[in-house]
Amino acid sequence: MRQQYLALSILLFFGPLAACAPATGDGPRVEVEQLNEPVSFYPQETGATWQYLPDSARLDERRVYQRVDGPTVLDGEVVTGWHLIGRGIDEQHFRSYGQDGVFLLRTIKPGTIIDFRPAVQEFPAAGSLRLGASWGGETTASVVYPDARPEHREASLDIRYRYTVVDERNARVPAGEFTVFVIDFESVTVDELGRELERLSQTVWFSPHIGEVRTENGYFLIETNFFQLQEP
Repeated sequence: MRQQYLALSILLFFGPLAACAPATGDGPRVEVEQLNEPVSFYPQETGATWQYLPDSARLDERRVYQRVDGPTVLDGEVVTGWHLIGRGIDEQHFRSYGQDGVFLLRTIKPGTIIDFRPAVQEFPAAGSLRLGASWGGETTASVVYPDARPEHREASLDIRYRYTVVDERNARVPAGEFTVFVIDFESVTVDELGRELERLSQTVWFSPHIGEVRTENGYFLIETNFFQLQEP
């Protein structure tokens, strides 16, 4: 999903989802193992993988890959790690899932680590996601540049943000046709006096049990390894 104020990037590797099969005389072939377990309302199953391309791109162009790496420990809490890579994107995201929704705790890209305190609420409780729903809050993004000189290694940004479900409709993308919630996101970065420094607006199409059909960067779902993808 994401993310928010600082466009943050992910490192993806395929692990058990794709492997080279023995050649039959014309070189190695790709063998894909599909995810055969039910997918949650907010997908978080280890190994789930999505592939994306921008609008009007050829299907043989380089894709953006997003994958759920699974549970990991962050500051003593078990969270879910995500990886994203491709077309200049290289990011990691760490999220927590509960009855009250989905929360983003940390984002990592090369040379930058960003912690959100409190965590950014990316989605509400599953039963609350409907047309007209709105949620948001305030957070401080604590930014660390590990390779920078000590005096420039840390920074913080105060952010106000809000999500609003502005539409519910059917959308056809290369992966198929889905019912999506169109979610507008807006964030405002402020200084210590509350004065606005920068404003960011983005839009996501989200389909329950499928995930992001359109990402905030305008990439559309091409395929995924879900079993029976179009039967949420």
